[in-house]
Amino acid sequence: MEITRRLFVTGSTVALATPALLRYGRAQSGPINIGSLTPLSGGGGPYGPEKAKAHRTVVDLVNANGGVMGREINLISENTETNPEAAVRAARKLIDADRVSAIIGTWASSVTLGIMPLCQEANVVQIFTGSSDYLPDGDKKGLCFNLQPLNAAWCVALAGLAMKEGFDKIAFAGPNNDFAASMGESFGAALQKDGGEIVGEPFYYNPNQASYRAEAERLIATGAPALFIAGYVTDFTPVYRELVRGGYTGQIFTLSFAVGPQFKEAVGSAADGILHGAPVPPVGKDAYDVYLKLVGLEPNGQVQNPYGCAAYDEINVLLLAIEKAKSTDPEAVVKAVFEIANAPGERVTTFADGKALIENGTDINYDGASSSVEFQENGMLKSRDFELYRIEGGKDVPVQRITSGG
Repeated sequence: MEITRRLFVTGSTVALATPALLRYGRAQSGPINIGSLTPLSGGGGPYGPEKAKAHRTVVDLVNANGGVMGREINLISENTETNPEAAVRAARKLIDADRVSAIIGTWASSVTLGIMPLCQEANVVQIFTGSSDYLPDGDKKGLCFNLQPLNAAWCVALAGLAMKEGFDKIAFAGPNNDFAASMGESFGAALQKDGGEIVGEPFYYNPNQASYRAEAERLIATGAPALFIAGYVTDFTPVYRELVRGGYTGQIFTLSFAVGPQFKEAVGSAADGILHGAPVPPVGKDAYDVYLKLVGLEPNGQVQNPYGCAAYDEINVLLLAIEKAKSTDPEAVVKAVFEIANAPGERVTTFADGKALIENGTDINYDGASSSVEFQENGMLKSRDFELYRIEGGKDVPVQRITSGG
């Protein structure tokens, strides 16, 4: 891999020398500040706490065993509210007041893209789970790493499921944000490639509305035999209720994070028949089981904490890279991420194991709880498993598992 293509543009180190010295050149024996920026409320609220807990649990364990480079990790947690404006305020505080070396944990693509200009300006590394196909475009300095496959990969899986189920004409809708816009484009392209088509034009509604009756009526009016609604649980739930009230009897496709326990409790048996899918952890893999036990869960052969396991990888990758680089300098950390995630080396699944080998001069290959954690040159994840489900009797019944990428 040609690491240099992921590093800084010519002259940026000089241009930002003063803030870099403030952030990375002081108190080399002092704490290393890391920002944990997760969705503790809003559309990502069901998943933010498991991400924040993974970050905190790993950091507490690392600090109890000598820290990173002999330095304590100071984890500073903030809430994105699944809202770009709130996230920008939180990121500004983390960058300007807390002087963090990295921000990890953002979940919604609109949030990750919203704070990206701030992180780019300050040379702050970002590690996140996001899927908008627009994410690589905002990273001009090679500071970003993503633990989630992009929408283009999601949509290949979802379009394939739709065609397998006999639905080649599907109307599309979603909230007005970067994630849904990218999803609509990618799903339309994937469906067309398989011989299907989007009915009418994809449309995007404003979230947090008092009523979604007009949106439901517009979808029903398309006459489409199936609908794909790429929303969060907070907007998908009222849209779905209006579709049921309006008498829609066609097939509904959506994303797994929209139909979790909160949705099923809200709509009861009306959830049955919905088809949905999402990236999932490798159930049964030792690294996944280690993560589950660390946060107090017993492996049961089922998907648990689908975003917490990615957060576990976010913090482990970052801390191992700092340990490998012997520095918090972003250029050195970025280079080290590739070295510990992609390079040949002895397989490790925890920070402790990786640190011991690094101290002995041994190359490592971090193998994660959410995936193998290998990155493309642009910092996006190479591959991850997808699970496709049908809701039956209030339960998610697996339909198909596939692997994206290579």
